[in-house]
Parts: sequence; C-alpha cells; structure tokens
Amino acid sequence: MIIVGLFILLLTTGTIYFKILPLFSAKQSSDTFPASEEILKPVVAEVAEEEEKGLDMLAQEISPKVNIEEEKEEEEVITIDGNLQAGDTLYESLIRKGISAAEILSLQEKVKSVVDFNYLPVGSEYSLKYNPEGKVTEFTYKPNPIDIYCIDIPTSDSEDLKVTKEEVCTEVVRLEGKIEYSLYESMLECADSPQLALQLAEIFAWQIDFLTECREGDTFNILVEKQYRGDFYRWGKILAARYEGELLSEHTAILFEDPAGHIDYYTEEGKSLRKAFLRAPLTYKYISSYFSKNRLHPILRIWRPHLAIDYAAPTGTPVSTIGDGTVIYVGWNDGYGNYIRVRHPNNYVSGYGHLSRFAKDLKNGQKVKQGEIIGYVGSTGLSTGPHLDFSISENGDRVDFLKLKLPAASSVDSQYLTKFNEVKDKLLSDLKNGGKLDLNIGLGNQQSVNLEGEQSGK
Repeated sequence: MIIVGLFILLLTTGTIYFKILPLFSAKQSSDTFPASEEILKPVVAEVAEEEEKGLDMLAQEISPKVNIEEEKEEEEVITIDGNLQAGDTLYESLIRKGISAAEILSLQEKVKSVVDFNYLPVGSEYSLKYNPEGKVTEFTYKPNPIDIYCIDIPTSDSEDLKVTKEEVCTEVVRLEGKIEYSLYESMLECADSPQLALQLAEIFAWQIDFLTECREGDTFNILVEKQYRGDFYRWGKILAARYEGELLSEHTAILFEDPAGHIDYYTEEGKSLRKAFLRAPLTYKYISSYFSKNRLHPILRIWRPHLAIDYAAPTGTPVSTIGDGTVIYVGWNDGYGNYIRVRHPNNYVSGYGHLSRFAKDLKNGQKVKQGEIIGYVGSTGLSTGPHLDFSISENGDRVDFLKLKLPAASSVDSQYLTKFNEVKDKLLSDLKNGGKLDLNIGLGNQQSVNLEGEQSGK
C-alpha cells in the first residue's frame, strides 16, 4: 500500500515522471498492476498539456522582450542636425551637439576624400546619425542651397565609403510680365516668386530705382534657371534680362563668367552694370555727421575738419567693404579705435573706424570682395556712441563720398570679348524668341535645355 501511495503521489506531481516510470515498469509485473497503462494515459496527457502551456507562456514572455529590444535598438539610432554660423567650424558645432572629439576626428579622417571639415562654407547644413555605441553611421551635408551629399560610414576601415549626391535638374525658362502696380506684385503673378523680383531689382540696382521709377505698363523679360529635385525646387540665376519703360527707356543685362572665373552682369557693350563701390558700407539708421571742412568735435569741443561720414547704427551691425580691394591696415588707430583701411583700383582708399571688432582672421594684405563683411559697428576710440566713421580718399585726398560720382566696376576683359559676344548673341536670341539654349557657353558645365512652353505674366 505504501508503494502504491508513493507511486500515485509521484505521478500526480509529474516532476519526475519520466525518471521513475522505467523503474516501476521494470520491477512490477502486469499481474500486480493490470491497469497501469489505462491509469497512465490520462496522467501523461495532462502532463503533456501542462508542458505545452508552459512552453506557450515562455514563448509569449520571450517574444515581446525580443521585439522590445529590437525596437529599442532602432530608437537609439540618434540623428542630429545643424548648420555652420560665421566664424564656426564643423568640429566646434559637433562638440556642442555632444559628439566626442575622438569620434569627430575619426569621421573627419574617413570622409576627407569627399569633404574637408576645415573649409565648409558658412551656412552649410549637416546631419549625422550615430548608434548606441556613439559611432557615426551616416553623415549628410549641404554646402550650398543646391547640392546634398549623403555618406554612409563603414563599420570597418577596409570598406569603402558609399557617397550619393541628390541630383538637381536645371532647365531654363523665359518669363515676361507687365507692371500693373509694382515689380514685386507683377513677379508674384508671373512666377509666384518674390525672390525673382529681388534678384531682378539687384541686377538693375544702379540703373533703376524700382520704388520710385517703376510705372504701370513697363515690361520685363527674363531667362532664368528653373531647378528641380523631383518636383519644382527653386528658381536659380537670371541669365539675361531686359526692362523697358516709358520713363526708363531700355535696360539689358547679360550674365557672363569669363574663363578666369569672374562672373558679373554686363550691358550689351560688355560694361558692368555694377558700380565699383556700394552706395553705403552698412545698413544704417541715419547719418549723424556729414563730410565737413569745419565741424565742432563732440568730445574735444574744438572746431576742426570732419572728412568722413558717420553712419549711426547699433553695435554689432556688419560693416562691408564698399568695393573689391586689398586690406592695407587692420588694428588700433588712436581716436578711430579699431580701424580698417582698404585700397581699391584707380587709387581709391576707404577707411572704417570705431569698430567693435574685426571679421575673423582679417589681416593685412588680404584680398576682399565688394560687400564682404570686414568688421562690426562699435564705439571704440573717441566716440559718443555706436556708429561707423567712414571715409574715402581719391589719389591721396579725402573726398565727400555722398558727392562722389561712383566709377563703374570693371568691364569684360578685352581678351574675353569674343567669348562674351557669343554668349550675348545666344542669350538675347533666346530672350526674344525662345528655342534651345546652350548653357555651356561661358556659364559652367550645365546641359542644353529646351525653352518650349514659354511662361508669361500679364
């Protein structure tokens, strides 16, 4: 009886069923337990059912954990975005984003054949992805409004970089419009683009004051790049333009890039539409002091010449060089405080005083372009408040900039006139008639496009 009770107890627990069954089967005869198989069948079935349930529960417990771990790993791939400000470097920008110095240097080494971290232009946008271990897996950068490069970073040094460039397709279209109220509104109606209105106004800035000289009925006609990244992306450069008005007669602009890389807008005769100097070296509030041969100095309280113009503006306002030239002095200059002098062609020299600071890395002998920022408004030296003391000399003598007849910028170099005339004739023909335009003529490595489907405004 004891043995039978023990046997039943072991069977009901099911914990060592498969270990004890052979033992009892070997020692007990069928005469002793004639119904053992019938007794065991339901017990075995019950144990098997419990084991199956246990496996299902285990699978349910494991499966979500696996999925959660996979999702967690995917979520931990982090993406960061940024763009480079003036005076910034990609290294400094990434450090601020929390990327380790070692990883930045490793990334720089891996992609140096494609991009130089030290020479990314201001405004460049970037994006990078890195995994939970802090390793960068993808680097995307946009050095200008058109080009986008995506670089897959290999996990092994033996693997090659995979670089893809998002392509932008460019065609050229002809737009024409008539002024009803303003250039801005007419361009919106013609091309839905305030940017094109501003671009056209800048091209003719020295010939036409679009705020006061625009008249109803004036017409404009332009050839312009239309860019696509899949769908329409943006308007590009105006390649040629013509503006006609009752008050303004006719003005024509031709965009030409010579073999030396100089690019500008010219008249049909090859003369630059720009002047050699900007109208002002900064955006200012008002002129606080004009050019004068005898002015009461606000600090020294003595009468003496003021052979400059004082432009009042907030501290930190960017100051640009009025024209192409060479920096001949940058540093402290007594009453002028932080001071810059720039030599321009044809014996002109411009001066910029009372600056709060200079543009980064500006130095003597450096070449600067018209409109390039060289410093920032301040109140250093003998100054009663933030302003720019601006002066200009012609052949060594100070002159009144506001009365100076501004010289024109350089015309097309005589050695490139034949090439210019080829570009001009083609552009003007297309500006008038449409047809096919070959952009390879003096305008870079773009492809021929079709001007069919001319667009026009009212």
